[in-house]
Amino acid sequence: MALCETALPPVYEKELRRLVKLVPADDLAAFAATDQIFKAGGFRSGNTAVLRTRIQQIVCGAADVSDTLRRLLARRSRAHTLTGLMSPDAIADNRHALSALLGGEVLMIALLLDHRREVRDKAENWLKTPAPFMDMTPAEAHDRLKNSFADFIELAGMVPESGGLPITREAWQHQKEKLEGRVRDLSAENRRLKGVDDRLSRVVKELKESSENLKSCNSKAAVLEKELSQAKTKAAETTAELQREKSARDERLKAALDVALAQEFHGWLAQARTVEAAAFDDKTHGDLLDRAEAALKKQAAADRHSGNLAKLIERVETLESARKRVLAALRNALRPTPELKALESEIGRELERLNTLITPDAAATPLEQSLVTRINSADDNELPNLREVPELLRALAMIDEAAFVRLKQAFKKRLATVEALGVPPDKGSEARDGKSSLLGRALAGSAPAILMIDGHNMLFGLPARYSPARGKALNDAAKRERLVADIVRVTAPNPAVRAWIVFDGPTRSDTQAAPNVRVTYSGGKGEHRADGVIIDNLKFFKSSDPGMRVFLVSNDKELCEASQRLGACNVEVLDFGAFL
Repeated sequence: MALCETALPPVYEKELRRLVKLVPADDLAAFAATDQIFKAGGFRSGNTAVLRTRIQQIVCGAADVSDTLRRLLARRSRAHTLTGLMSPDAIADNRHALSALLGGEVLMIALLLDHRREVRDKAENWLKTPAPFMDMTPAEAHDRLKNSFADFIELAGMVPESGGLPITREAWQHQKEKLEGRVRDLSAENRRLKGVDDRLSRVVKELKESSENLKSCNSKAAVLEKELSQAKTKAAETTAELQREKSARDERLKAALDVALAQEFHGWLAQARTVEAAAFDDKTHGDLLDRAEAALKKQAAADRHSGNLAKLIERVETLESARKRVLAALRNALRPTPELKALESEIGRELERLNTLITPDAAATPLEQSLVTRINSADDNELPNLREVPELLRALAMIDEAAFVRLKQAFKKRLATVEALGVPPDKGSEARDGKSSLLGRALAGSAPAILMIDGHNMLFGLPARYSPARGKALNDAAKRERLVADIVRVTAPNPAVRAWIVFDGPTRSDTQAAPNVRVTYSGGKGEHRADGVIIDNLKFFKSSDPGMRVFLVSNDKELCEASQRLGACNVEVLDFGAFL
């Protein structure tokens, strides 16, 4: 800040400029070379006029006035030479007399340049008043100062003015006693100061010891900081390792979920597949019936499962009728033949097998039977409204826990059947061999399977589909979207097949394109980033469930060799393209 926070009148600034002019050129150059004010700005120590002008701007403006500059100006003020020897109280008591003798602006500037904060504060408070100094004649000021410093004048041995008492032996003796008393006081003060020196020596010694202790503590602190830095580095490495482990754990969890879902969906469809296989098996009934009429063809075409069940129910009815005729013949026969008795037992066993296929979990109550019938006959869009009905009935105690479990299982089977629509049974696939045949049987629902797809490799391997002729070219994002749509279309009818498409990408991300189709971008840098993700998950799939069928679609020779060593079945891109 400036000399004070209060703005200075022009006459005060004039006094400041006068003091600046009194500063010698050598002092200005020394001040400019050492003070922080002139470190920047291009000031040259030899240019006295510019330096003097800059100092005037500082002391008369709002810029900070350093203690060095304050002392530089104070040495040029004769008023400050006087006030600097006086105590703040003496200045306050005699300011009006000093103003009358020295001049108000001279005294005020001298007080504002004083090194004592108390004196500067008093001067600024006086400056804020309308009349900081009272009017007083020089004679009055002289008398006032003489009365204030009478003891000092007497102590200095000043000869009284004419008209006063002459110097006598008694006066001299009195003055001697006063001086001796003053000497005693000074001796006492000297002893006190010696004690202060002793205390100062002890403090200096303690300070030295404290400095050594501080140095030792700083050394220990440096060692501790180094250890702390190492600990932070180790903690950061551990955190990164935990993050990598967490990412790997999340990835393994998703992979395990895919395996579990593939097996669960296949389990839900197992009974339907068994019924379907039995519906197409006519050899068992060749000796019992000459020919089974094909019924409900239209319904079977719309819903294979219900059509298959209808065929089995029709066979049960036909066998029941045949069994009744055989039983009637046995009751009325006088000499029943062994063939008739054997036929009756065989028909009974076949009826029991067919009934078990048709209703593996028979409903215990009419209400449960009605609900199962409603779930199986409901439209696809009505299924979400029926999901909570078993929960409500159990809460109302209208069904027991076993019935609740059977109803939930019926609902799951209904959902699985809806999702599996459109997957025709491949009767000749079991007789064929080869990787494509195995993949075809998996896509037809014969067994749960994991389908790993090397995304970019497949885009390059099918240029006719994903890189069409000029004029129809697709950008990379559109190519990837078309590939994902193809995989969703091929695998959606059979949720027991879990597809996983892996692309190279700068940032790791996972999305679900469909309930059984996941899309992953590998993240990281460099080439073949997706290969590492594929290999890691192939290892996990084969270690967690060795019996799970895992297919890899890729033309990458090294990747295929590594996957084959892990037990995966490699399918070339062109072979997989046949399913698209």
